[in-house]
Amino acid sequence: MALDLGRYGSREILKLQVFDAVSGTPLMYFDYANTASQEWTASRVYASGAGVRRIAWDGDKEEKLTVETQIFTMQHLAMIAGEEIKSGAAKIYKSEVLNVVDDGTGGKQLTLSKPAVGGAAAISVFEYKNGVIAKPQAIETVAGAIVTLAASATVGIGDEVEVYYQFQSTSSHSLQFTAKGFPKYVKLVGDTLYQDEVGAEAVAAQIVYYKAKLQPNFTIAMSSTGDPTSISLVFDLFPQKVDGVDVTTEITLYEE
Repeated sequence: MALDLGRYGSREILKLQVFDAVSGTPLMYFDYANTASQEWTASRVYASGAGVRRIAWDGDKEEKLTVETQIFTMQHLAMIAGEEIKSGAAKIYKSEVLNVVDDGTGGKQLTLSKPAVGGAAAISVFEYKNGVIAKPQAIETVAGAIVTLAASATVGIGDEVEVYYQFQSTSSHSLQFTAKGFPKYVKLVGDTLYQDEVGAEAVAAQIVYYKAKLQPNFTIAMSSTGDPTSISLVFDLFPQKVDGVDVTTEITLYEE
């Protein structure tokens, strides 16, 4: 049966497929945004005669798609950064408060929660008094997670110290935000549903944004109170030749 056009209402989220605009490689599927809104703007100038507008010229047409999400992935951040996600081993910074213990010979020793990398030169130990960092303490040797303090260390057995060091993680994913990295062009394909007032059924709609580029400005808030942070992904939309026509957005209603 042919699909008839109807009168529609929209109250469904847009589920986005994201593709590399050059290679067509899928980058991610994104079906958990809270809101998505598309905006069209243009300028209009007039020729007037005898105090009345008589001719209008339209131009400077712009489109953008804004997606708000409280759930995000490293792929989202990579699109904003314009950089690749790197996977593998990584050195991780760590600090912890420990008690000085006797090494069995009267020496002063610490046991880190992770084996340290970089040797004694890469570890810093400070006396920890009243909840704040105090005097630095000299280190004699480091063997994995065992740190032996030098004889000149001023802390005593049982005292607290704060330790700064790095350990090796064998499995990690990292992303660098560089001075010259900017978002790349992508193609977006969005799926949603329009509710038909008369037909009383949902109609499937697919919206293709042929060429889009994320705006490089964004904010990630971190707080222990209030609502979770929401990230605004704002895509500028650009025309792409489709059958010889410059098309920015194409909406298709179809029967499943």
